[in-house]
Amino acid sequence: MRSIIPIQDNPTLRIKARTVSEDEIGSPALTTLIAEMKALLEKEEYGVALAAPQVGESLRVFVVSGDAVRRRKASYDDADGEVIPMDQVYINPSIEKMSRTKKDKHEGCLSVRGKWGMVPRAEKVSLRYLDETGAVKERGASGLLAHIFQHEIDHLEGIVYIDKATEVFDDESTDSDGAES
Repeated sequence: MRSIIPIQDNPTLRIKARTVSEDEIGSPALTTLIAEMKALLEKEEYGVALAAPQVGESLRVFVVSGDAVRRRKASYDDADGEVIPMDQVYINPSIEKMSRTKKDKHEGCLSVRGKWGMVPRAEKVSLRYLDETGAVKERGASGLLAHIFQHEIDHLEGIVYIDKATEVFDDESTDSDGAES
């Protein structure tokens, strides 16, 4: 079973992840990776999403936890009614559109434990991606989900939120409202 690797021990977090080939979709290796990412995310109290580079795999894949997003919405400042009924997998995602309007968001990361920061993020995005079967999908998002998409795409580009944060703070409690992924 893989584990979430801290930034200081994970050079994969600082490189652009490679595109998943058509042949890899549905393969035992990718299926196992996704299952392990979902299991890791399920164990995290504050995590809402996880990108493959966070577990040392340089692949353009991330998973969003449906349960975690539902839990977070109650406290998120601009909950937008997005419904995520179950964990969702995004393969080779790309942001197609992004609103010009940005808002500072409270953000943390499972690869940078014990810290959080304020990061300017677009309020709305439109994402194009492949699902686990290889079908092309598009999804628009605002609020928390748009925030998550941008954070995870950054991971796939070798960027960690602390690179974009206008302020970074030490986490003094475990009762943080910030989304970690």
